[in-house]
Amino acid sequence: MKIPEGFDKAINFGLLDSIFSRRSRRFGLGMEIPEGTLKYKSGHYPHPLSELEEAFLIWAGTGTTGLSLGDLPRTGISWLFQWTGRSWPCSCNSHSTELFYTNDDGLYMIKLFDLMPEDTSIFTNLSREQQMEKILTLFNSSRITLENNRADLPKGEPGLFDFNAWNCNKPGTTFFIPVTNTTVEYMVLLFIYFGSKYGFNIVDELNGGRSCGLDKWIEKGYIRKDVELSLFDLELRVLTTLNVEQAFISQNMNLALQALGLGGWTFTGLLPHYALGVDPKYKGLGFRFNQPENSVRSTKAPYPVGRDGVFESLCPPYVKNMDEAVDKFLQMRGEFWKEENPYPYKEPKDVLADEYHPSEVRIQIVKDFCTYIFENYGRFPAFLDPMFTRLVFQAHHLDLDYYDKHFREDSYHEMHKEHFKLWHPEIKDPFYKK
Repeated sequence: MKIPEGFDKAINFGLLDSIFSRRSRRFGLGMEIPEGTLKYKSGHYPHPLSELEEAFLIWAGTGTTGLSLGDLPRTGISWLFQWTGRSWPCSCNSHSTELFYTNDDGLYMIKLFDLMPEDTSIFTNLSREQQMEKILTLFNSSRITLENNRADLPKGEPGLFDFNAWNCNKPGTTFFIPVTNTTVEYMVLLFIYFGSKYGFNIVDELNGGRSCGLDKWIEKGYIRKDVELSLFDLELRVLTTLNVEQAFISQNMNLALQALGLGGWTFTGLLPHYALGVDPKYKGLGFRFNQPENSVRSTKAPYPVGRDGVFESLCPPYVKNMDEAVDKFLQMRGEFWKEENPYPYKEPKDVLADEYHPSEVRIQIVKDFCTYIFENYGRFPAFLDPMFTRLVFQAHHLDLDYYDKHFREDSYHEMHKEHFKLWHPEIKDPFYKK
């Protein structure tokens, strides 16, 4: 594959140029705003992103970057979940957010959670040809095809705000939905909070402020009675820790848009459960939803637990109970701590010799807590979705004619003006006269 001139320009594009030229540019080829002061109908056909353009965006957004450093004292290293470096930071390096996307040809998932780390960054000492080949190889090897057509997402209310319906998931666009498995980081935090240094007592305010299955451990001195954390506060910490992951991924792709000369934007106008598939009218991402039973949340709406066989949370129906869920969590983490795996240290055996494995008592405390949540709320987590999405992101080719008609001269960058010449020299540039 011949290297497009735009690939070299994108890699050399300045970080500050990307930051300060970043805008939400929503009007793409083939789109129409039917009414109002900014009404306009594109005079061009939609043009989809190339495979390389999509791979560049995705790898900037959520790609692997070699090995994380793990430059921490023993107590910090002990609860690192894995060692793969990614293009965005993550609490305890659990990286439980995965990226789904759809275009004219299908619906896909970029599955990176299980990918073992590489020894070096994909850009270290590589030629442009090797860099492009590496990106495409990693992209194609981690991509799973879920459907052979564009995702069936809501086209208006109630799943999609009407002010986004005119251009969302239209022909020629590539539409991205990051989804977070909240149960992984939740369990990481439980092992930290129930460790000997903390011993937090989690109390349930909806059930009279009682301890969440921890009473016997308080009596035995493993959990402190004087340090209480409400269940609401605990799950809020999990949510705020994880919600930023989707923002990091979207911002990375937003900055890459500027370097590529593409349009697009990040938004929240697609309601999360509708995006995942709660409405039978729209398949969405095809996630399974469960209904809480025999609990204080039995009358509440169903909640997303995963896409079967592809992306599954640590809770029923993918495990028989929460004891098994905790065992599965520890097994997953153990895969990333095997001696033969690559590590960033010169003497990894010396570092791993200090690895901390939780005692059977700590494991049982976590199991008792998780079982309490599931038995009392009919779900895990109690209030958060096991599979959570909030932000979505779209990329497309800009219709520069629209911006020339309605906006000042600085509404787009030189890279947008030259995009077709740099990335698609095989087709006639619709804006060659600009």
